[in-house]
Amino acid sequence: MSENLSEKLFAQKLNVKEQETSTIIPNSNSKKNHKLNDVIMDGESQDGWYRLLKFMLWAWQGVDMIDCYAVLARISASKNKRSHEDILDSVIGFRSGNWSYEWTQTAMSYQKKGNEYAQQGLTTLAKDAYYNASQLYSIASYPHLKGDELSIQAQVLAFNSYRESCKYDSNIVLKEIKVPFKGKLINCYLHLPHTDDIHPVVIVSGGIDTLQCELLPLFEKQLAPAGIAMLTVDLPGIGHSSAIRLEQDSSNLHQAIIHYLKEVPWVDHDRIALMGMRFGGNIATRLAFLEPSTVKSVVAVGAAVGSIFEKLDNFKQLPPVLLDCIASRMQVNYSDATNLFQYCVPFSLVKQGLLHRRKIETPLLSIGHKSDVMCNELDLKLIARASREGEARIIDKAPIFESYLNSLSYSAQWLTRHLAE
Repeated sequence: MSENLSEKLFAQKLNVKEQETSTIIPNSNSKKNHKLNDVIMDGESQDGWYRLLKFMLWAWQGVDMIDCYAVLARISASKNKRSHEDILDSVIGFRSGNWSYEWTQTAMSYQKKGNEYAQQGLTTLAKDAYYNASQLYSIASYPHLKGDELSIQAQVLAFNSYRESCKYDSNIVLKEIKVPFKGKLINCYLHLPHTDDIHPVVIVSGGIDTLQCELLPLFEKQLAPAGIAMLTVDLPGIGHSSAIRLEQDSSNLHQAIIHYLKEVPWVDHDRIALMGMRFGGNIATRLAFLEPSTVKSVVAVGAAVGSIFEKLDNFKQLPPVLLDCIASRMQVNYSDATNLFQYCVPFSLVKQGLLHRRKIETPLLSIGHKSDVMCNELDLKLIARASREGEARIIDKAPIFESYLNSLSYSAQWLTRHLAE
């Protein structure tokens, strides 16, 4: 990895125009979180912050919590000008206290360590340092809005560090797959346990605020030990898929990837499964209906498939940052919940008639907690009931995230069983 890439990308950014992430997409409402409920996991929605603070998810990704608390403390204590004085993470420009600046500084320190370890031939240390850099750059980019210059630059560094980390990891063979779609080439990462055999493959996507370089623990801890490959892909409008717009035909990119896999030599084209989190779960579930002869099984985690698109009052419970993410992926110029809701209603798999039609043969596993704003207990049961081999794992007790991790282990066993059939 070029030692000077990060310095080059962020050089002379002190005079970045008076741009700040929370102001990129206009919204008539406040951008500050109000703790109405925990949208995804305990404690993510914090008063006085625009972004969700994903402590448990970051820890799962392998980020050092000491680094997290140190960065957030510097952001909180900054005396520099903010777009909104009552929103801590709204410091303007690439300077101390700015979200991208503070996370990038810490990421750069790991990147530098990675370069030093690599030069010394210390491959394991180099791998870990580059991986930490990739995750911190990814957080620096969050929420990955189109038109956010600092975010886009942090994304470049996140993906570069991620690829560099995998070069030094003897347990992963990383292949970059470029899938033609609408005149573009969409980069996906194929993770293989080895290349001695072909592998069943799970296509994995996160939510509308997730980059594909954040999903490695799922492969390392769950899929690779079972001999399953993982192909990650960014949702339309984000990361390597940022050039395409999220449309009402939400699964069109993933459908193209499924067909393209026939050209990829390292995977078993007859054993393809899907796993999606949040909006990625919407896409994965939809493809179980559209590609019944190809998709062998689907795991949907907290999938946005119905209730969030049924009533405006439900949709309004989403925090401002997620409304901005939806608007950005759809290339809509504002994120006022009332107006944006009209664009999102067609994403409901209930309104599309998929979850109320006759049962399909493709096994569906739905996972989530019963009071989730984006995917409630009814949604979880609807997904499971749509399949002759459907199953719902409904989490109703704390700690929520620990239960999710246990469910991910179960998901790997479930996928392994169905891919072996």
